[in-house]
Parts: sequence; C-alpha cells; structure tokens
Amino acid sequence: MSDPVLYRPFDIVQRLGTEKAVIYRCIEVLPGRGFMVQSADRVWLPVEREMLRGHEQRFWELLCEEAPEVRRRLFATVEQAIASFDADFNED
Repeated sequence: MSDPVLYRPFDIVQRLGTEKAVIYRCIEVLPGRGFMVQSADRVWLPVEREMLRGHEQRFWELLCEEAPEVRRRLFATVEQAIASFDADFNED
C-alpha cells in the first residue's frame, strides 16, 4: 500500500488598494511535491462574516471533491503557482 498524500493548506494575501484584497487559497503537496492555488477569494470592506464562511466552506468542498494535484498543475514555488492561477482566471 502506498503512503497517503499529505497536504498543507495556507493563504497568501494581496492587497488591491485600500478597500479590497485577494486571498489565494494555496496548497503544498507533501513531501516536497509542489504548490498549487486551489482558489482565490476577493474581499471588500466592509468584510462580511458570512462571505468568509462561504469561502471557507467552498475551499474544503473543492479539496474533498478532487485531489489538488489532479485539479491543477503543481509548481516549484508558490509564486509560480499564483502567477499560473492569475493567468488562467484573472478577471481584471
């Protein structure tokens, strides 16, 4: 039986001016297999608690539905993973 794949979820935040930010929901596939961005959540002032709860729920639903390394390509650095995600999904 092969060893189970382990994941380390973490957030990277980028401010987009004085009233807006994007939260990149990143995952490191362990041990040392690479990084990916599963989703990016935009938040505005005033921040609403229910919106943050929805972001968190969707993060875990996506993680349970499909393995991160199947959903998106893995990269050597988190910066590369963010750049790839932005290139694929950036609406600005």
